[in-house]
Amino acid sequence: MRRTSLLVVTVFFLTVQAITQSANIDGRSKFLSLPNSITAGDASWPVITSENSSPAESIYNFTGPSYNDFNARGKITGENISSDRHTISENNFFTCTGTGLINYQQWNSISGSAVSNLTSNPKYPNNPTLTGTRTLFEMPNNNGNNFGVRMNGYICPPATGSYIFWIASDASAELWLSTSSNPANKIKIAFNTSATNSRQWNKYATQKSAAVSLTADQLYYVEALMKESTGQDNLAVGWAKPGQSTSAPSEVIPGIYLLTQLPDTLPPSAPTNLSSSIITQTTFTLKWTGSTDDGGVAGYDVYQNNIKINPSIITTTSYNVTSLAPASTYNYYVVAKDAAGNSSPASTVLNVTTLVPGTPSESFVMRTVIANQRMPHDLVYGPDGNIWYTERFAGNVSFVDPVTGVKTTVLSLGSNMVLVGGQDGLMGLALHPQFNSGKPYVYISYTYQSLSSTVRKTRIERYTYNSGTQLLESPVTILQDIPGSNDHNSARIAIGPDLKLYYSVGDMGAGQFDNISRPNNAQNLNIYEGKILRLNTELTGGSWIPADNPYTNGGQPTAVYTYGHRNPQGLVWGNVNGVDILYSDEHGPYSDDEINIIEVGRNYGWPNVIGWCDGNYNGRTTGGYTIVNEQANCTSLNVREPLRSLFPSTNPPSGGDNMLWPSTAPSGSDFYGSTAIPGWQNSLLIAQLKKGAIARLKLSNDGMSIISDTINYFQGLGRFRDVVVSPDGLKIYVACDSSGSTSGPTGGTTTTPANPGSILEFTYQPPAPMRYDNNLIAEDVKDRSIDVYPNPAGTFIIVYNYGDATGRMIEIFDLNGRIVNRTRVSSMATRIDTWQLTNGLYILRVTDSHGKPIRTEKVIIHK
Repeated sequence: MRRTSLLVVTVFFLTVQAITQSANIDGRSKFLSLPNSITAGDASWPVITSENSSPAESIYNFTGPSYNDFNARGKITGENISSDRHTISENNFFTCTGTGLINYQQWNSISGSAVSNLTSNPKYPNNPTLTGTRTLFEMPNNNGNNFGVRMNGYICPPATGSYIFWIASDASAELWLSTSSNPANKIKIAFNTSATNSRQWNKYATQKSAAVSLTADQLYYVEALMKESTGQDNLAVGWAKPGQSTSAPSEVIPGIYLLTQLPDTLPPSAPTNLSSSIITQTTFTLKWTGSTDDGGVAGYDVYQNNIKINPSIITTTSYNVTSLAPASTYNYYVVAKDAAGNSSPASTVLNVTTLVPGTPSESFVMRTVIANQRMPHDLVYGPDGNIWYTERFAGNVSFVDPVTGVKTTVLSLGSNMVLVGGQDGLMGLALHPQFNSGKPYVYISYTYQSLSSTVRKTRIERYTYNSGTQLLESPVTILQDIPGSNDHNSARIAIGPDLKLYYSVGDMGAGQFDNISRPNNAQNLNIYEGKILRLNTELTGGSWIPADNPYTNGGQPTAVYTYGHRNPQGLVWGNVNGVDILYSDEHGPYSDDEINIIEVGRNYGWPNVIGWCDGNYNGRTTGGYTIVNEQANCTSLNVREPLRSLFPSTNPPSGGDNMLWPSTAPSGSDFYGSTAIPGWQNSLLIAQLKKGAIARLKLSNDGMSIISDTINYFQGLGRFRDVVVSPDGLKIYVACDSSGSTSGPTGGTTTTPANPGSILEFTYQPPAPMRYDNNLIAEDVKDRSIDVYPNPAGTFIIVYNYGDATGRMIEIFDLNGRIVNRTRVSSMATRIDTWQLTNGLYILRVTDSHGKPIRTEKVIIHK
């Protein structure tokens, strides 16, 4: 379809790229020659004819794309044209195009044959029985009896001139046309009060309208109402366009001239209230207040230093910004988009500065509890005061006295366990929470059958500890035939506050290395691969599978609790201010190691989503799955995004030394809930295989986010497999691998890490005792609406307020009770410079607008 618009070309507006002319123009030439096309930006208008009108101007016809394929009449003013460059502006440069549809609504069970029977019905116009669209201005015939119809929308005339309209219907109908696109201006232009046959246009004189002048490229609201009683039924609207015979319609108005709604030309409002939270050295979370739009906001784009950084449109009002440089400042703004592609004005700019790299400031004394064990895998600090552990290679369950280093082996699996190679053997370990009060149960997992060089079967068993013989006895199989492999077995056990057993199963290394041909089943709910399972710790109702698990197979509950995991090697429960939360950590393929909160029934994305839903992954080795649009996958699968991605990398390496890949290989984990080490309460401690360190991640007051950057402890002392904290919070125990071999990228290597096969003890050394004012702080006051980080701190502290912080005051005291810093809360996140303070212990206090303390916390300054 072709449309006509007026283009005024003038030197004062939008610059058009240079045009070679066949004659020079002096601003007074009567005739003007142009080349074959004029191009402006992405639009090109080929010249198809020319005509002269006066010495002052030349008129040209152009054709080219705009809102649709149109024929534009270009008016070129000669005195405003230079010899080699032109500029254009658009004057009323709008074209309308039919979308091919008109609205159809039907109200059933309405008696009578007059249109007024429809319009007076209480359900009209807002509650039709049926709604839909039609591709031309005509309804299907013979739909039934006793109903009414409204067909409405907008007409886009193809030419300027006089139009005549007809309506035909059974039984009665009215045709209304507005003088504009506003329905309030509609006028009844044709009607029939008695029935006609289908497309019987001239039975009654009132069926034909008077001539109506319409302008091309203007939209007009149109509406046809029909009321049917009994018998046959029909409705059609036709027209005669300018220059056509007026004896009858030339056609039923087709969809190419019809629209169901007005084109959306209004942009959304600008996003507001940009804020940053969870700022780390390399990441932070950007949040904003959503925009409004007449047709609804489709999503948002985020700009960093004037460059769009989101690969696909963001459908929420937050975005995890990654891959930043430490101690660097960036500026951000957000733009909203609607479904029509209209963009909002940019939000105000927010400046964000990432944190300075932190280093541990606490002092620890290291001691070897026991050495030369055969690949210690899981550590549990038992209620008997011993450290229980499994040896993956030896197939032994033992405990060691952390003071004397005396080892007691309570179980040797022997031939019950298979150890062929890679990551098989004895793995998971947990003690029942009521171990000392009548339920001395010990839970383990191990591979018990080998079907090939890469395929195993895994079993979870429960044993009863006999304190007299110091042996594990009376084995009971909880679950077996769990898929196993030489890679990605995961096999961590955590018993929750609900006394259920949670067990992690990896994806078997599907799609990589030795398992390159193995299908990835992480998204298959009926196969226990890439899952976290939930089981009973005792036989309940004749089953080890809880009846309230989220998924079933064949009507029976399965053990699946969550899915979409790759290699969840860490699994630990934490209690954050009275709320129990299950955390896991798992390996990414080349980047994007994850820290997750495990929530019942959720999908964690693998292999469709890796790390955050940021679209950053380049698709290398994703379990045999090709990622086309990660954010679309995230939305369609309702993926639970991780708390942290370590590390989001746009282009992971294509090969070479895996030690250079942007990952840490997180393994076993523990939750630090003690107040013994200042600033550590509510932290995750994660053993890192590749990094050779214990990472501490400080959690928010609700435990649902990580609020400060990773601080690594004890680096270079081994390949850390697991970590556990003593009940008093003063000692941290770490299991070290016996070798550097895995079944994956470093399989077959013979490197020996530091402290091979050892369990190490790190004891916290508090600062030297100092006198302080006991009246200043009797005990820490914790307000969940406030977070304080980092702690220990270097040159600054951030006090983050989740709620209204109006009137709050922050004070820092030394241990003699002297105020060394007083800062009025100025925003959601208030930064306090501490570079001028000497190293040592301080008290931070936050008071409300009435001076009442709502948060006190010991903080360590160590620069």
